[in-house]
Amino acid sequence: GRGQHSAPSGSERSVVGCNSIIAMWYLLLLAGLAAASAPAPEPSFKERRLQYIVTNQNLHVDKLFDDIKSLEKKFSKLGGDVDLKKVRHIKARVSNLEGDGCEGEHEAQCGGDVPECISDLFFCDGHKDCKNGGDEDPDTCSEAIAHVGSSYTGLASWSSCEQHQPHHAVVVITSSHREDDFQPRILVKGVLTLEVDEESHIVKTTQLSGYYNFGQRELVLDPFGEKTTGNYGVRCEFNLGDDDHADCEIVIPSSLHVCAHFNAERH
Repeated sequence: GRGQHSAPSGSERSVVGCNSIIAMWYLLLLAGLAAASAPAPEPSFKERRLQYIVTNQNLHVDKLFDDIKSLEKKFSKLGGDVDLKKVRHIKARVSNLEGDGCEGEHEAQCGGDVPECISDLFFCDGHKDCKNGGDEDPDTCSEAIAHVGSSYTGLASWSSCEQHQPHHAVVVITSSHREDDFQPRILVKGVLTLEVDEESHIVKTTQLSGYYNFGQRELVLDPFGEKTTGNYGVRCEFNLGDDDHADCEIVIPSSLHVCAHFNAERH
């Protein structure tokens, strides 16, 4: 009748609900756009201070990195790799000052960080007697010092026996032989030449015979032949870190009294 409203149908209710959802999503979208377009809030003092510290730390690290690179370049220009020969020379000089710590006359040092002495007759005999095997080390047992043709030259300074100005002294190896049943020694023959007066060309020569001692790194040569009286022998210790340099003494063989000294270099 008049004045009465009919209830909405099911389809009408569905349309109304759908419109409400669309309106809600539309409002949310507008709110999101508004939030995105709004200016970001100013960082707090604490945040600004933290950012300042981080920036400065990064700059400091970058500078340190650049400094390290610069130092590496400067260091690389100072020199190449470590010279092992110089290291051996320095170690030898220190060892000469300290002594080898061996009490027996015929004992020799095994080498290495832990001191150990054994008889020099046990060196280079084919059996390891040192705890570190130093008595059979290839460098220790090198025969280079006694090679035939090797000559050791230096300026001899006399302290007794004769009066001479410093003059050239030369030891030349003329023969060497190593016995199979006595490996710790090399049997050696050589010639000692003393140019006692360069102006008048006075030269004295002496035939020598002896041996090279691996354990002591010592060349022991005494005069031999028909005339040995009045002639000198030679003792050379290769204690300077290599096979090319030695401290040599000119001695009276019978007493081992030292008459002269020369620093020898192999040629």
